[in-house]
Amino acid sequence: MIRIRGVRKSFESQLVLDGVDLDIPERSVVSIIGPSGSGKSTLLRTIDFLETANAGTIDFGEGPVSLTSTKPKDIASVRAKIGFVFQNYNLFLNRTVLDNVAIGLIHAKGKGRKEAVRIAYDELDRVGMAGFADRYPSKLSGGQQQRVAIARAIAMDPELLVLDEPTSALDPEMVDGVLAVIKSLADSGTTMLMVTHEMRFARNASDQVVFFEGGNIVEQGKPEHVFSHPNEPRTARFLSSIHDVNVLDDWKPEELVTIQQTHSKSPTSEFSN
Repeated sequence: MIRIRGVRKSFESQLVLDGVDLDIPERSVVSIIGPSGSGKSTLLRTIDFLETANAGTIDFGEGPVSLTSTKPKDIASVRAKIGFVFQNYNLFLNRTVLDNVAIGLIHAKGKGRKEAVRIAYDELDRVGMAGFADRYPSKLSGGQQQRVAIARAIAMDPELLVLDEPTSALDPEMVDGVLAVIKSLADSGTTMLMVTHEMRFARNASDQVVFFEGGNIVEQGKPEHVFSHPNEPRTARFLSSIHDVNVLDDWKPEELVTIQQTHSKSPTSEFSN
């Protein structure tokens, strides 16, 4: 179990994360959904020290590490356990696909070149990109680049794979291929924490779904519960704005009315795109 506790983050006077607690069971997929600007990506960045939190800890089972720490040892110990997949791939444009995957194994893991190349080929093959090993990122489509980025992350054998809206920069026709790769990793038991706007994927591939809004977790639970029978009016309001019948095939409009009436004194909010 990976435990995240009390994460707070402000940018100047704006509070972005307000004491977030989250558990990620081993070999599970936790998907975070919610409106843009709610702090979802900031949470991912704080747990990998890409942003320094104002408060909070992360514990991989060896004791909590402060997310406010500036000690290189603390930062390195957490980053060694996390593989991060970014929205915009973040590949080295002057290196081949193979080198992009192998470089971390050499410099961060201390692998020899021969072993690093072997592992890199294996992971590229796993995501269907071994045939592109000698190409440069500029010669690849966005979907292909993202698959290379996923291979790079999983090559490091992380305890947690973190994906920050991995399909948001892709053309629609490329999304399914990347989601298929992620689903195969989920099926193989990879522990994942993912922010996504792909609601069908969140519903079909997740063990837990977290609805995030205003820097806080509003609701979390099994996908079938969160999507079909949300307890919180803010969750229901967000889901009712989704016009994909494949996601909300069990949704009944009258349930939204019931939920809102039941929680009529609960705060509500508008959702942005």
